Amino acid sequence: MLKRILIPAVAVAAVASVVPLASAPAAPSGSFTLVASLDRHSMVRVDARPKGTSPGDVIVFSTSLRRGGAADGRAEFVQTVVDPRYRGVSMRADLLLSDGTLELQGAGLSRRAPGGAAPASETDMAIVGGTGAYAGADGSVKLVPSGRTTRRLEIALSS
Repeated sequence: MLKRILIPAVAVAAVASVVPLASAPAAPSGSFTLVASLDRHSMVRVDARPKGTSPGDVIVFSTSLRRGGAADGRAEFVQTVVDPRYRGVSMRADLLLSDGTLELQGAGLSRRAPGGAAPASETDMAIVGGTGAYAGADGSVKLVPSGRTTRRLEIALSS
């Protein structure tokens, strides 16, 4: 029985060494802007002990995304409070676009930390990957307030 298992594995390895692998698609480059509108019904806050804002509190929410005025998907955000002294949060987002996904990570402070820059009204997030048209993507996303419940996502893909 052991021979039956080993023979197919050896055959697969031999074929793999002869057949050239398809090259991965080139990572996308360029920039574009999305407008994110908060879906208020999706927002949930989980208040970890102690009561009130403290490390471990989590806020999750969804937004509708538009590109050039047309609907272009959803964004799913998770924010975790990590630093009560400087009001620090860690943030993760999934942009579910019509032509693929982008995965984002970022963090920010609401108060100036020693030696740090002043907090800004915009948040930068790193693009740490993607699928579909964004396979192999990297770059950054700047979240810029554009209304009470909307943000512009200025996406810059690296080449």
